[in-house]
Amino acid sequence: MSAPKPSKAGITREDIRRLIEPFYKRVRADARLGPIFEGEIGVTDEEWAAHLDKIEAFWANVMLHERSYQGNPMQAHLAVPEIQGEDFAIWLDHFEKTARRVLPEEKADAFAFLSRRIGASLRMGIEQARGGVPRLRAWAR
Repeated sequence: MSAPKPSKAGITREDIRRLIEPFYKRVRADARLGPIFEGEIGVTDEEWAAHLDKIEAFWANVMLHERSYQGNPMQAHLAVPEIQGEDFAIWLDHFEKTARRVLPEEKADAFAFLSRRIGASLRMGIEQARGGVPRLRAWAR
C-alpha cells in the first residue's frame, strides 16, 4: 500500500467520530487492553467521554492539521507501566479493523498508514525508555 496523504483522503471530523467510538468499544472488550484502559480511565461511559474527546482532538490534529489537541502521547503511555511494547500490535489490529469496517477504503488506508507510524514510534519509545531493544520487525506489517 502506498502512503496516502490524509488531506487527499477527504477525512472529516465526522469520520474521526465514526471511528473512535467503535474502536474504543473493541479496546474496552479486549482481554489484554481493556483492563489497562479501565485502570487509567474507568469503566463507565461518563468516565470515558473525556478520553474519547481527547483522542478525537488528537486525530483531528494528525489528520486535519487542527491544533486542538493538548497532550504528549509518549509521556501518557510511558506513565502506564502495564503498557508493553507488544500491546501496540493488538491496538493497531483493532484500530485498522475498525477503520476498515466503518470508513471507505481510501480513508481507512490513510488512518491505517498513520496509525502504524504512530504505533511504531510509541512502541520504540517505550521499549527504549524502559531499557529494552525495540523489535519492530516482530510486529510491523
